[in-house]
Amino acid sequence: MNEVPTDLQLTPEFRTKPIRIVATAMEPIDIKHELNRIPAGWVLIDTTAPVNIWRSGVMDINSLELTVDQDANITLVLL
Repeated sequence: MNEVPTDLQLTPEFRTKPIRIVATAMEPIDIKHELNRIPAGWVLIDTTAPVNIWRSGVMDINSLELTVDQDANITLVLL
């Protein structure tokens, strides 16, 4: 049976432990990771306020920059 390479799977898996962040509205959040590849994305798993979160800068093999529109404590995982 042919194995599908992990980076080509249609359903990404969680690749990090939960990352907890105290986020300030409209201030970039720089997340350093050790995936050694570009993240497939992220999943917001907990927040203390309703927030919109988006990539606002670099997303490479070492880091990811996100921004939120409201102050909140957030928890996310990278894919």
